[in-house]
Amino acid sequence: MIKLNKITIALAGVMFSGYLHAADANASGVVTFVPGETKVQNGEMVSYNGECFIAQNNPGVWETPNASSWFWTVAECSGEPGPGPEPEPNPDPEPEPEPEPEPGPNPNPDLGDVIPFIPGQTQVSNGDVVSYNDQCFIAKNNPGVWETPSASSWFWELTECSDEPGPGPGPNPDPEPTELSVLSPVAGQVVNANDVVAINASVDGELAAKVEFWANNQKLSVKVVNQNQTTYTQNWTPVEAGSATINVIVLDKNGQKLEQQSVSVTVKEEVTEDFTAPVVKFITPANGTTVNEKDTVSISVNATDVDNDLKKVVVKADNQQICTFDAATTDKFACDWQPTKTGDITLNAIATDAQNLTSSARVKITVEQDVVEPPVEPPVTPPGALCEEFNVYPDWTRGDHAGGGDIMVHNNIAYSAIYWTQSVPGSDASWALHLNCDGSEPGTAPLLSLQNPMDPIRLEVAGWPNTFVVASPSTTAPATLTIDTINSDALANVDKLTRAFVSIIKQAEQAGTASIIINSDVLDLATNDKGAALGTVSVKEALTSAVESTGSKIDLDAINALSNDVKGWAQAHNLIITTLAPEATFGWSLSIGEFAYDTHSGRQSVWDEASVFTADLLDSFELYKADAANKADFVVFTKSGTTEALNSEQWHNALEYVKQVTDYVKSPAMLANMPTAQTSGYFMGDAAGKPQLRKAAYSNVFAIMFDTDSSELTNKIDGYQNAKVPLYYVGEELEKGSLTSIEALNQQLAAAENAMDNEAFLYETPQSQWVPSTVYKWNDFLDGLNAMHNIGVAGNKFWLMNEGVDDETNIKYAKVAIAAFLAQSMQETIRYNACDENNWSEVKYGAPADYPMTASCGQLGQKYADYGVNPVSGLDHAYSCPRDNKMEVSALTHAKWYGAPAPVFAAPNAVLEERGLLVNGAVGRWTNNGHCNGGPNETVDTSKQVWEREDCKVYEGQKAGSFIWDGSSQESVEGCGWWGRGVIQTTGRQNFGTLNHYLGRSHVDPETIGKTIDGVTVEAPPANPLYAELDFCSNPGLICSSEENKEIKWIAGLFYWVTSVQAYNDEGGQYADWNYYNEIKKYVDSGLKGSQFIDDVSGIVNRGCPDLTCSTGDVHNVKERRENFKLVLQKLGLDPQ
Repeated sequence: MIKLNKITIALAGVMFSGYLHAADANASGVVTFVPGETKVQNGEMVSYNGECFIAQNNPGVWETPNASSWFWTVAECSGEPGPGPEPEPNPDPEPEPEPEPEPGPNPNPDLGDVIPFIPGQTQVSNGDVVSYNDQCFIAKNNPGVWETPSASSWFWELTECSDEPGPGPGPNPDPEPTELSVLSPVAGQVVNANDVVAINASVDGELAAKVEFWANNQKLSVKVVNQNQTTYTQNWTPVEAGSATINVIVLDKNGQKLEQQSVSVTVKEEVTEDFTAPVVKFITPANGTTVNEKDTVSISVNATDVDNDLKKVVVKADNQQICTFDAATTDKFACDWQPTKTGDITLNAIATDAQNLTSSARVKITVEQDVVEPPVEPPVTPPGALCEEFNVYPDWTRGDHAGGGDIMVHNNIAYSAIYWTQSVPGSDASWALHLNCDGSEPGTAPLLSLQNPMDPIRLEVAGWPNTFVVASPSTTAPATLTIDTINSDALANVDKLTRAFVSIIKQAEQAGTASIIINSDVLDLATNDKGAALGTVSVKEALTSAVESTGSKIDLDAINALSNDVKGWAQAHNLIITTLAPEATFGWSLSIGEFAYDTHSGRQSVWDEASVFTADLLDSFELYKADAANKADFVVFTKSGTTEALNSEQWHNALEYVKQVTDYVKSPAMLANMPTAQTSGYFMGDAAGKPQLRKAAYSNVFAIMFDTDSSELTNKIDGYQNAKVPLYYVGEELEKGSLTSIEALNQQLAAAENAMDNEAFLYETPQSQWVPSTVYKWNDFLDGLNAMHNIGVAGNKFWLMNEGVDDETNIKYAKVAIAAFLAQSMQETIRYNACDENNWSEVKYGAPADYPMTASCGQLGQKYADYGVNPVSGLDHAYSCPRDNKMEVSALTHAKWYGAPAPVFAAPNAVLEERGLLVNGAVGRWTNNGHCNGGPNETVDTSKQVWEREDCKVYEGQKAGSFIWDGSSQESVEGCGWWGRGVIQTTGRQNFGTLNHYLGRSHVDPETIGKTIDGVTVEAPPANPLYAELDFCSNPGLICSSEENKEIKWIAGLFYWVTSVQAYNDEGGQYADWNYYNEIKKYVDSGLKGSQFIDDVSGIVNRGCPDLTCSTGDVHNVKERRENFKLVLQKLGLDPQ
């Protein structure tokens, strides 16, 4: 049985996988071209049929090299491998020195001093012997630090390792004879041209060193023989029909042939040619579009065919042909159509190619009967004063498009069209930024824009607990008072308005400490035009009369400062309540509108249709202005019971709206008067799904108030009291500087700030300079250490000292513990100045393209979303965060070299598909080509995700590079928000989930507490978690973004340290006697001598065991970790030996 606060060693392997394998790629030379398999880049050399060719014009895997091909240039086969790409481009590369003459062969190389080869670090001279992957090699031809040793490399020669155990005493036995057999294909077998044929051979014999695979005198590959393996496989794709001979040759270590087997097969020519059906889709109208029966419907279709034999395109309305196009004469498939009937109509586009292969696409539209009343135009975000003269999208400057030089406004930003365009302003290269309509700096986020806050809204409201409140009329909850004020139909009547103010004054005087909900239809009706249609409202006259009649003490100057319109009317309520009910909290009520029923691709869609107008209204009316004396405390949202119930997807839209509005006005939300019959199942859980209270809390909701009682609801509310959702931490405040009970230690640690920030926490720039980190700071570390040492998580604390020991010794214990942790942190992330994982995926590391956008999903063949899934049962780990395909999140940090890849990101397919960015369901890659004119970028529009930003404005300091949406990633980035973050990279759903359960707002189903799932007994989360306001499952980016809790990027690593290093336990195993506390004491008591302690700790962090070599491999960068450890100890005033 595994207890959860004893996190297993495997956690370390997961959290560091992004760093452990970066050096595993082999160096490459001239590539043997295998049709259907070999992918190359322009400029790379391949060999084929005994000749060499250089790639050009991006050849595909089936573009067979030949002298007449457009994709290849004949070249001489020098036998020398081409230079391998460096791990990262250098903006100012130094010229390579001329290679030294190759020395003569050394007949007797000295194998007594074998050097361990570490890719990217080990520099050797010709004749040096290195060890790598349990084999030894002799250097030749001046290998570089990235030329990884292999038996087939031009730079290395395989040799015996001198330190391998020799034979025992007595004569050596004769070696067993080498046995070779070709398992497949068999002699006489018929294979198809252009089909992949697997050549399988069995090799057995201790003299065997290498096995070569040949086909028709062309060497396919050379494989090193492993004495623990007998079967070897090589794929071969024949391209020419006829007889073919396959040869398999076994060689000894000196290259002498031991055995050879041949098999003859017959290659059968392909008799048919495959053709692909065309692809067709509607551009306009969109599915679900509603039009008037007198409208002319613009139909536009996109149709393509990979075989370039598209013949015709036909569009039908309810099976009646309405448009036809000859694809031989046009590639624009657009027409206008006048509906002839009302109701639902299905439009069907059919594309046919020359082979009579067809495909079709359908959209359903609704044709409404013409009415006398003019149609209500959808609201358009009003531009700022600077843009009043410009057209606002979709009001095109030229009917249905914009021409070069035309200026249009979208999302309160003015863009200038570079040439003829019909794309959304600012969405592609046909537009250039003109200005921000609100006067904010061009290139930055406009004031009225979708928020991506660095920290969540604090959900603290006076009189309410620090846990999420769920209540019905009969259950206990903080007092609320609903004030039903005047509705819009009576606003123009001064007498009714006066009586309404009198009623509000009297209720406010009796409110006490209750939370007041102001209820009226005025704000809902004023949303689209900020109340302009409601005209003049006699606010001053009515409120003055109400004050006189009630004798209330509301300042007359404050009344006279109000405006006689809807804004003044709303502000009058704020003035009355803050004056007469100073101990009460209050908020305005808004309805969740019809937008929730619509289909939305993602966050921006909800903002554009609904949130922007509500946010603009509340901001313009200054009802939640941060520095206003009459500021409201929370926003109330209601759902009418007379409208149709929302399903789960529609509630997602509604809660996204709630979050966006409250993020903008920086105030928490209450869901009030919620119809029990429609909403209790969704929020409290039912047969259709689990409770969604945590989702509501993530949407800034602190309470839900249902409108009626039911026995079922009451039972659910009672059950909820046993596992409440925390909203924010309430507990002991940590005093800065009071880390420990030893004041001398506290002062020494505080005094180390300058040395640590400027001499220890350094990162390497692209110019190979070491400068202070901008991400990791000493004081943030001390704040995190304070929390983890004095409060901890679920009883687990960062150990610094031992009771019963004198202060001098405890000071040493504390500094050694700190230095051991920081030695690992400096190696893993601080040296890169990275909080988020960088995109370093390349083809040579197994990626489908260099710097694919899918690096966020996992690098080196990993799938971060799958971390925590039991490979046998298929079940998620008990603490794994749930998968989230709607997550839209971007990294904050990234590599900084010239043209470095953009920060990684995740986005739903629907969002990218809506923008037309997916190619066959896949995203693309980053190219570091393309210089950015105007120097390094200095501004970033933070309202946009990384992928939405303009070219050359993707990140600060960008000098080159851009996204290419060509499908080369072969996958999408949906649900890919689990990349590594923090000082010791927290990666994958299980690791974020474990952190969230113990430190943040737990996502674990309360029904699983105390149960055992896949061998893990689920513990209850802390009742008052240290970071209850942070939900790392809903937004894992909080580890890096939080400004309120900068120490969290440290705490994520400290939490790992406490649960995996301090608690390391190999009971019954090889390291059963190793104990962290004993080892740290031993190191201090020995006078800080040797490297055993830091080596053991490095082994646990980097490889999972307290040793320099574990079953998972050797510890990476041992020397650097030792040096880091020694440096920190010295900066903290100790003298390690």
